[in-house]
Amino acid sequence: MRVHVLAFATAAQALGSASRSEELAEGATVSDLTRALAAATPALAALLPRLAVAVDGNLARPDRVLADGCEVALLPPVSGG
Repeated sequence: MRVHVLAFATAAQALGSASRSEELAEGATVSDLTRALAAATPALAALLPRLAVAVDGNLARPDRVLADGCEVALLPPVSGG
């Protein structure tokens, strides 16, 4: 199955792009996707523990099963005042 990954701010810088498609096995989880991204992009691996992940607009846990065509957003922490 194919999922569409969106990355923002430092996650996009580490990934080298604001978006990309990833091919995963059926039944893959958010955790499977982040492991694949970390293996392919070592700069992103260091950020992953601090990122939130949203699937189709909703925050997702690592065990969330992904569906073909879903949109996964990598969201760095936000600070402000």
